Amino acid sequence: MKDLNNLDVTVHSDMALGHFNEAVSILCRFGDPVPQAQEMLAIEPTFVMGQVFNAHISLWSTDRDDLKAAVDSLNVIRSVASGMFNRRERMHVAVLEAWVAGNLHRASVLLDELLIEYPTDILALLSGHQIDFLVGDASNLHERVARVLGAWDSQHPLYGYLLGMLSFGQEESGHFELAEQTAREAVSRNPKDIWGIHAVAHALEMQNNYVEGVSFMRKHEATWSTDNGMVSHNAVHLDLFLLESNDLTGALEAYDKYIHWTNVQPMPMVLLDGSSVLWRVYLEGHDVADRAKRLADSWRSKIGQNFYSFNDAHAMIALAASGDFATASDQIKSLKEYVKYGDRSASNHFMTREVGLPVCEALLAFTQGDYAKSIERLMSVNNKSHLFGGSLAQRDVFSRTLLESAIRAKRKPLANALISERLIHRPQSTYNHIKAEQIKTL
Repeated sequence: MKDLNNLDVTVHSDMALGHFNEAVSILCRFGDPVPQAQEMLAIEPTFVMGQVFNAHISLWSTDRDDLKAAVDSLNVIRSVASGMFNRRERMHVAVLEAWVAGNLHRASVLLDELLIEYPTDILALLSGHQIDFLVGDASNLHERVARVLGAWDSQHPLYGYLLGMLSFGQEESGHFELAEQTAREAVSRNPKDIWGIHAVAHALEMQNNYVEGVSFMRKHEATWSTDNGMVSHNAVHLDLFLLESNDLTGALEAYDKYIHWTNVQPMPMVLLDGSSVLWRVYLEGHDVADRAKRLADSWRSKIGQNFYSFNDAHAMIALAASGDFATASDQIKSLKEYVKYGDRSASNHFMTREVGLPVCEALLAFTQGDYAKSIERLMSVNNKSHLFGGSLAQRDVFSRTLLESAIRAKRKPLANALISERLIHRPQSTYNHIKAEQIKTL
């Protein structure tokens, strides 16, 4: 049988394949594909691409609690003779083996190889794009999509989603104006393209076009704020524009409505988004104690996972900002033990050792008033923070922490150097100009 991109699929049930195709289409727009995945596997449990899909969406969460579902899917696949699968499916299984083992960098390479042979494999592209983001590979965020784009019919109903991915890679690679143009085309093709809307927001953020950013996000609010897995993340982008506009009240209202509310499910991405916003507010001396405590409470079930270092850093933000220094210190102890005894073949081990642990130490030091230590730890990762994932906008919280540490420590030469660097990249930034004026008085 053939899937929605006319690729051969080993499956016996037309209904199972139909659910698979629908699940992939839903994933493109960041809807909830779980019901479709459950239906297809209930119909045909040994459907290899169905089990691959189920494993992928579990691993996207970056939550160790979801690893079991991916392992279970892999075990079902292993129970079937590999000779029953075609070459593309076997390549997918190899990717899954590496990903479940924690070797994201190996999985990325294998997905590149798969996409060179099968450039219209949309699941491979979607997951490759996510892995590129998780490991901070800005170049491949752009190039992976660029390599396959020529093989696609521009009239294909999913083609616009590729443009949203391409745009995000362009933005993370520094091509901000081009990224905006590409993302707006993606949204014009598919107005409900959540990743495309997100890509426009990133491009506007990097160009410091916060007035247009607020307008754009408000215009599309009914779309990005409902029925998708990126509500909290797109709300962060609205908040970044509002904070740059000095609208603290509006930013906190959006935080309470879309990012962290009563009884929110403690999913790492949602909690990470909460930390990202609150830390920016905290750095400027505003009272976030109550919100930080509630956020830290939500993080507690995910603390100590040692599964994705970028999450660990954002959990540390909530703990440190809430004043729970005891749990924060335990978290750092856990990270140190992981670096010493953990699986060195796992991508997360490298990411924690090189960036995550120093960042966590810096965040705790900052909240305890030890700005010298915060500076020392953040300077050690200043030119390699991308190695533990995230976007330019997300990692800016750590750059801001370094700058604020330099200001509070009255390290004027360092503060001048840091603000000079920021102004070169974003000369229009209100935040940058406020900090430049503060530095003059040191």
